[in-house]
Amino acid sequence: MTAKEYLRSIRYLDNAINAKQSELDRLRHDAQSIKGIAYDKDKVQGGISDSMKVIDKIIELSNVINSEINRLVDLKSQAHDKIEKVCNEKFVSLLTDIYINGYTLEQVAEKMGKSYVTICEWHGQALNIFRQENGYT
Repeated sequence: MTAKEYLRSIRYLDNAINAKQSELDRLRHDAQSIKGIAYDKDKVQGGISDSMKVIDKIIELSNVINSEINRLVDLKSQAHDKIEKVCNEKFVSLLTDIYINGYTLEQVAEKMGKSYVTICEWHGQALNIFRQENGYT
């Protein structure tokens, strides 16, 4: 794994968590929309079985999300420690904003009051130092 792939894995995991959270929100909405039980002579229709399936999915997905959030917190902590080895405040800030805080290069340029081209150059320099300090090729 390259340095950039390692750092990008944070954003990918964060995006995956957000996608699962959206799915969980949809399932919760669906659970609130499930109709009650209808009785037709000797048959019971709808309701309980559908409700239980949705509730099971909600619980399962909640557990997956919580596990991935724990993994993300650990990954961000490890990445932050590695980024700190860069020992250049502007580069540390840049890498933290891009890979841990999820900002785009354009957003970082605006935040730092620099041109997009300058931020791209700094990004390349920061990644080179990150690679060297953390043993990536």
